[in-house]
Amino acid sequence: MAEATVEQTLEVARAEARALADQLRQARADLHRLGIADQNRALIGAAVAGGLGLLCGVILGLSTRKR
Repeated sequence: MAEATVEQTLEVARAEARALADQLRQARADLHRLGIADQNRALIGAAVAGGLGLLCGVILGLSTRKR
């Protein structure tokens, strides 16, 4: 019974990995279609924007908690 559970878990993980790989392929195709030559620049920009948003949220949360 435990072996079936491990096999099922591995199959679910493989399916999720395939889905994520498909999403990544689609995102790359979308970026290419939109004319963004340097995908890394776009990804870094998104990461920086997300980090700034997170930092602002933490600062706002801490400032309202002190009041």
